[in-house]
Amino acid sequence: MAFAGNVDELALLQTVSLKKAVTAEVIAAHLGVGVSAGQAAYDALIEQGKATEEGGAISLTDKGRSELSDQLDAERVSIDEDSIAELFEQFEALDEELAGILADVEADGFVDALVALDSKAQNVFDDVSAFVPRLSRYQDLFAEALGKVKGGALTWATAGNIDSYATVWNEMRAELAGAAGR
Repeated sequence: MAFAGNVDELALLQTVSLKKAVTAEVIAAHLGVGVSAGQAAYDALIEQGKATEEGGAISLTDKGRSELSDQLDAERVSIDEDSIAELFEQFEALDEELAGILADVEADGFVDALVALDSKAQNVFDDVSAFVPRLSRYQDLFAEALGKVKGGALTWATAGNIDSYATVWNEMRAELAGAAGR
């Protein structure tokens, strides 16, 4: 459903929930919209009482969390539970491999190992996007982070304050777990 700034409200609420506190710029980058659209969405959440602002960032209120829960429940109704549970299991199998790779970003072959894992994960990401179209944006976020890592910016592998590969992976895990009802 289009929301202020022409962003998907469910994706917006979930972004704020997963990241705990976000700025308009973070919303824009994470959702792939312009900063003005991110600001409009940010302001609308505050105006509707779904978020509160502190220190230049917003976080969800009880009303926002309730709306998010209702929208996620409605989304789950349209998802094939068995298929998404299978995808979650496939993702979890890759999870251990990623943890091993990220344990030493300075290791020889780190970038190649991350690229190889990403290549294996693409089939899972494609299937996830088919079942839950809202999550297709994660493929762009993975590609952006991986591109920066391949360019030598290794902080884009694990940093927690940006949409690093590890951050996006953790958010995808949470999204899949929720979609699978776990």
